[in-house]
Amino acid sequence: MKRLALIFTLLQASFSMQGQTFYELQFTHPVDGKKYLGLMTYFSDERCKMRIVRADEGTKGKVWESDYLKAAEPVTTENQLGIMYYRPKDARSMPTLFWVWRDFRGEDMKPEPQVFYDMTDAKSYFNATSFKEKQLSELSTTFLERFYKPTDAEYKNLLAAAKKAGAQNQTEVVSRGADTPTLRLLMVANTEVDDIGIACQQDIKNVTNEFRNIARVLEIPYEQTIVSENDFGKANVAKAIENFKPGKQDIAVFIYSGHGFRFQDQKDYFPCIDLSPTAYDKAVENYTTMTDVYKAFTDKGARLSIVLSDCCNTKVGYETPTAVSMNSLFSRASHSLDTDKLRNLFLGQGGNVWATAASPGEASWCSVKGGFFLLSFIESLRYQISTLTQEKPSWESLINLAIDEARKKTNANGVPQEQNGMKQVRTKSIQ
Repeated sequence: MKRLALIFTLLQASFSMQGQTFYELQFTHPVDGKKYLGLMTYFSDERCKMRIVRADEGTKGKVWESDYLKAAEPVTTENQLGIMYYRPKDARSMPTLFWVWRDFRGEDMKPEPQVFYDMTDAKSYFNATSFKEKQLSELSTTFLERFYKPTDAEYKNLLAAAKKAGAQNQTEVVSRGADTPTLRLLMVANTEVDDIGIACQQDIKNVTNEFRNIARVLEIPYEQTIVSENDFGKANVAKAIENFKPGKQDIAVFIYSGHGFRFQDQKDYFPCIDLSPTAYDKAVENYTTMTDVYKAFTDKGARLSIVLSDCCNTKVGYETPTAVSMNSLFSRASHSLDTDKLRNLFLGQGGNVWATAASPGEASWCSVKGGFFLLSFIESLRYQISTLTQEKPSWESLINLAIDEARKKTNANGVPQEQNGMKQVRTKSIQ
């Protein structure tokens, strides 16, 4: 994993991964004088779409819809502006939404975007009236019929999602018998290293919060072991793996966040993980391979084993340049969890899931918000278990999406080489 140059942090504390979040946009066009409404469905920085209608017409008039792409140019000096925008992918009649700020920390960015219809004319913008989050429970029949016809499949899906989300507050408690599984997490993170330590620390927070909450919702026991800070090192990692003893019905998770490499003549596609406790220790004397970790972990016989590594897969001694930091406007948690899908994914499937952030010769990238691959894994997990996702959740599609989202993050953040993760998924339904 390589460090991103932390040029600035925009809304850092409010960032979180989500399944879907909804935003209502309102603006008045200065040319035709008409009021417009927009409904944005946000999945992640790489997955976002919008519907726009005239406020006085709704679906009786024209309905515009497009996927949106995100780009950002941060503030780096006092004389520069920071700009972040979402532009429509394929609909010329849709506006581009701009947020602009001067403050180095982005604290002077307004919550409402500026609206552009003509990207060739830098002065042809106007301010939106409002841009606010909508809870899933607020997507009522009246609200949705401003953007959808009652016969639209997505309209029916959204209404069903809102109803199901309300019903899930009264979900039956799962009895804890002798066969009740435990979700057991072993995470290894190089938090003390100078360059990527802050990202590894954030990875611990992101990952532990996610799996702890999964266990809470599924009402199963949760246990975690973290090897980091002064405990980080080859001997302690080996001991932690040896002492990790899941039951036959358990969910066993191993996650590594830190530096990685491969030898010049290495045949194994998966990386070595650098377990050097300090910068003065040699990586080639303090490492283990992810293949060895995967074998040791899966040999323990847990019903479901998940082994992930967010690290570089570049040849030993190779250094890649730093990149700009990743920034995100959107901030709220998802309100569209489908507990049935979550239960199916973790309790209804068995087997082994193995994935890493980069292919041979590639770097793995991170920001102050964490590693791109682990961020994408959590985003993709939440997408899989959303009430709005049509397909049945599977580990194969989840990991494929995580790899693709991490690749898009590298492309969107100006890094010199994109990362393309690798995976091996062997799971099946046990229900």
